Formats: sequence, structure tokens, C-alpha cells
Amino acid sequence: MPLSNSNFYRFYEEMISGKVQRLIGLLLLILWPGLWSSASDWPTYRHDNQRSAITLESLKLPLSKRWQLIPEQPPSPAWAKPAKYDFFVSPQTRKPLVHRLAYDHAYHVTAVGDRVFYGSSAEHTVNCLDAYSGKEKWVFFTDGPMRFVPSVYGGRVYAGSDDGKVYCLDADSGRLIWSYIAASKRNTLVPNDGRLVSPWSVRSSVAVDNGTAYFTSGFFPHEGVYMSAVDAVTGRASKKYHWEHFHLNKGSFQGYMLLSDSKIYMPGGRSTPFYFDRNSGKKLGQFAKGNGMGSFALLADNRIFHGPADRSGGVLTEAGLSGDRAASHADALDMIVDAQVMYLLTPNKVTAMTRGSRRLLWSRTVEGGSSMILAGETIYIGSRNKVAALKASNGRVQWSDTVPGNPLGLAVANGALLVSTETGAILSFGQESDYPSAWILY
Repeated sequence: MPLSNSNFYRFYEEMISGKVQRLIGLLLLILWPGLWSSASDWPTYRHDNQRSAITLESLKLPLSKRWQLIPEQPPSPAWAKPAKYDFFVSPQTRKPLVHRLAYDHAYHVTAVGDRVFYGSSAEHTVNCLDAYSGKEKWVFFTDGPMRFVPSVYGGRVYAGSDDGKVYCLDADSGRLIWSYIAASKRNTLVPNDGRLVSPWSVRSSVAVDNGTAYFTSGFFPHEGVYMSAVDAVTGRASKKYHWEHFHLNKGSFQGYMLLSDSKIYMPGGRSTPFYFDRNSGKKLGQFAKGNGMGSFALLADNRIFHGPADRSGGVLTEAGLSGDRAASHADALDMIVDAQVMYLLTPNKVTAMTRGSRRLLWSRTVEGGSSMILAGETIYIGSRNKVAALKASNGRVQWSDTVPGNPLGLAVANGALLVSTETGAILSFGQESDYPSAWILY
């Protein structure tokens, strides 16, 4: 019987060791990512390390529910309640804290091959599901909440935890391959909102590219933040291009990291994004301060789009990678930018406009817009207790269905639309002819 992708990867690990293993592993990660990641996969948050939310895969509509997973515990967000005051300003001022982080209010998913992965902030786990039935295949326990969706690369799952560690797991079995602690000499667990977390929690996700895993640790600027790049095969930061830097009073890095060919862009809740040299890890600068604070960010060509992610609408700022501001988009909470068209989602409508001239192509009213992705020629919209498919060229609704709670996470992979809601539910929609019945998992 021929080896599956995951079994093949495990086979080579068991058969060889030392320098040979390291060399072959690196070659697999760099030259053969398609071993586990194809064009139809969704291997990281918003599909890729530019957070484009775009995939070429098209689904045949209409869709029907394949399965629905309802976890025992709903998400436990890091910043669940609005803060009364902004303590970063003078106590006499007492200004409201406008921007709140909302990166972990749902169990976002990645999907590669026949597997779906997510992290649980309530149960402190990395979870793997069968993509076709939704049934659990394995669970890996950590010592802290998992607030960001795992990244999958080369048959391995990479995830950071509030316990201050980054974990590398075998995607097929959930077996621990390595773990890494940036603040190894300082790391400890302290009480925080009824939980034990590390002051150097991993609040950046883990971005993997070209054999290297990138992440940050720490969210208190006065305690310092680590920016790390480690070997994706061994988990070490000891060779060229694998480094670790400590930054003091340089912002609170919380959000999904972005990678360009030469730079790392790191959003933060109370600051505009910082950017770093990808080869050395040295800080290069920060985007001009303004309304574009928050944990949302994406890269498109030579532009970065960044801003709040509090799901109530705010301002998304568009800027060149050199820092020059191009535009601000009011009441926006999500955006997709392809080669020619820009799609903007607000709590009340979704709009398509041309990139250069900002000419309006179409606009459609939505009720409580919350998330958006582009799959082939179809825009999928999450709104109040509903998901809908819109024709990208004209905004016409082609399909819709109800879901339990507001959809904050969407993904399209391997013939399915995956939906994550604020209740913790994860749903899979596919073609009506795929399966005779659906599963509801509790």
C-alpha cells in the first residue's frame, strides 16, 4: 500500500537521524511544501503569510452542512471585556480605551489534506479533526490557552501558547517533535483573569516559510518582547538566519505576523505595526501613529492594510511599505485586496472598488458583517448568525445558510467551506451530493 503524505514524512524521520535528517527535512520544507500543502489547502490564518484571505479554489453551489462541532467549552478570549479607561495615558485624562483586541473570539481553523486543526483557549489544546466527518483524530495538551490558529507546513503543526512555548507537532499523530521557550531563563506562569499565563505568552501566531518558523513572545512592553526565528525542523536558533532578539519598551505584539520577502510585519493592539529585517531580526521601524492601531493587518503588493480588530468597526489604514499613508477606510473591520479589486467589509455593508481609482463596482447591505474571504470567483461573508456566498463580479447572493452565533472565521479548503463562530462552533459545508447526511458532534 502506498505511503500517505504524512506517513511518508514520518517514515523518513524514523529511518534516518542526525545531519542527514536535518538536511532532508530542510529540503522537504523548502522544496516540497506540496507534500502537505496544495493549492486547495488552507495552511495558516487567512490562507497565507500575507493574510490575503484569498484562495483559487472554487466550490460548487449550493452547499449543505456536512458536520457541526460544538465544543464543551466556548472560547475564553484574552481581552474579553471592554476596558473602562486607557491606562496608557494620564490618569487624570481617563479616556475610554477605543481599540480592543479580538483575535481569539472564535476557534479559527486551518485545513490541510484530510485534516482540520484548531487551538482551544478554553481547554489549552491543539486539536485535529477529520475533515470529512468532523470527528476528533488527536488532541495535544499545553500549559496555557491557545489563542491563535496553528500553522501547518511540511507535515508539521506549529502553534504558540500562553504558557510561553512554541510547539512543533507531527500532523499525522499529534506527537511532539520539539518545543521552544524564548524566555527560557525568565519564563514563569502568573495569574491572569483566573488563569495562569506566562508574561512572555506567544501572542503572534507562528509563521513558517522557507524552513524557518517566526514568532514573538511577550505582551508587556515594560517587561520586554522576544522576536524569534528558529529552524523549523530542529527548533533551534543557533545558525545563520535563525536568531532571537529581546526588545524592551517596543510595543505589545499581538496579532497575526506578516511576512514579505525581506521583512516581518508585526501588528499590536495599542500601536501601529512594527517591521523587522527578516534575515537578522533587527527592528527597522514603525508605521506612523494614527487610527490604524489594532491586531488586524494584511499585505498586498507593496501595501500594508492595518487597523483595529474589535469587530465593531473602526478605521483601517492603507500605507506603502515605506510608511507613506495612502488612505483610511472608516467603519471597516475586514478587507480583501486582489490584483485589481478591493473588497471592504463594514458592520453594515460589503463594497467592491477598483484598486487604483477607487471606482465603486458594487455595494450590498449586510446585517452585522463580521468576516470575509475570496474563493475563486465567490466572496463568502459572515454576518449575524449567517454565512452567504456572493458573486465577486456583482455582489449577487448565490447561497446562504444559518449558523449558531456570529461567524468570525471562514476558510475554504479541499471542497469545503469551514466556519468558526463566536460560540466556539466549527461547521463544514460542502456540495449536497457529497454526503447523504450530516453529523452534529458534541
